[in-house]
Amino acid sequence: MGEMDTTAPEQSKVAAALIVALATTIPLATGFVLWSSPGGEDDWNRRVAFAPFELVLLLVVLWTAPRWRSVGELFARRSVAIVCTCFGAIALASFLANPSPLGVAWGFHLIAGVCVIATIGIAGEYPTTRLAVLVAITAVGIFQALLALAQSINANSFGIDFIDFGGPLYPFGSSFAGRGGLTHPYHLAVVLVVAQGAALLGLRYTSGSTRSQVPWLVALAVLGSGIGVTYTRAGAIGQVGLVLCLALGRSDKRIMRLAAASVVVGLASSALLFGNGWVAKSEQSVGKGTASAGSDRSVRLQEARELIEANPVLGVGPGRYVDALAETPRKEYLPAHNLIAHQSAELGIVGGVLTIGLLVLFGLRVLKAGAWTLAVVIPMLPFLAFDAYPYVFATGLATTAIWLGLSRLSWQQEICGDHQ
Repeated sequence: MGEMDTTAPEQSKVAAALIVALATTIPLATGFVLWSSPGGEDDWNRRVAFAPFELVLLLVVLWTAPRWRSVGELFARRSVAIVCTCFGAIALASFLANPSPLGVAWGFHLIAGVCVIATIGIAGEYPTTRLAVLVAITAVGIFQALLALAQSINANSFGIDFIDFGGPLYPFGSSFAGRGGLTHPYHLAVVLVVAQGAALLGLRYTSGSTRSQVPWLVALAVLGSGIGVTYTRAGAIGQVGLVLCLALGRSDKRIMRLAAASVVVGLASSALLFGNGWVAKSEQSVGKGTASAGSDRSVRLQEARELIEANPVLGVGPGRYVDALAETPRKEYLPAHNLIAHQSAELGIVGGVLTIGLLVLFGLRVLKAGAWTLAVVIPMLPFLAFDAYPYVFATGLATTAIWLGLSRLSWQQEICGDHQ
């Protein structure tokens, strides 16, 4: 699908500018704490912080408010409207039963996320503004990937204001996991897979023009190399799924195979050139020596079960999962590392069931859309099943909103094509 020489209206230009600003500010290594629960001053999951991207989210909400029809389009299907309404109702009830500033922050990010998805849809209506959004998201990902590679080579972060946080990196064998401007390498991996989605869409919309395809293919290789130094198994599973999806896709076979090859080249380059980190990670995966094969995931699920059994109706309250864990002395206080378990604990069993319903509706829509949309979606799924960043951390929620917006943009373009 080629880019058309169409001048976008002011509305789409503003929408694109907002998304570009959001994508740019999410990885900025800065912010300050507004509130924390007792004893939670040093725990990202037990405090409310403010960073530049929060201001952008507020602008998105304010800008989207008078354009409520664009937001309403997200819930046009009756099944989606019903499940989302029930989810919102149970979340509100859970918050009223367990009020907390953490719940207020969670609610704001949920509403802002919906507005971000709608804003990406508005920006994506015209080729020029759509391209601006895809280029910006991809460029941010490339910078973060290169920063992570530099950190890994340096065996430490640089501690440059707004660029990255100071402090040592996680070692894996003779390798060190880069984290870019984020607080953890796995968080960086989520940002990079979203950037991969943007690069894939950019590649898809320029199919047919070899010269314009090359930058997107190079971007996929760089992003893959960045993911390679995060040493996340969830990320590795997602990349395998991505490569298989691209290799087996039935449409645009040539360019999809080239995209798959670019991802493989990127992953292989960092895996082979940056020490034996993946060997060490694989030994951990099979439980060799003192390594834990499951990285204590079974403990996380058991903790979630305890919270669910103690609060089955309305949960512990939105945003309060880790804070509720901290009410009982434990070795460590971490999220459930599973979206359904986490939501069931925070919102109650009904909230968990509704989360499953939302995932099913989303999955059916993605499967109906085709291989390109599936390629955008697949790399994120393991993080929802085995990690916490996409649905717990503020930056993760904002990043997930961009991912959902790109996914919706992909299936909309497949159905409707470019705006004339």
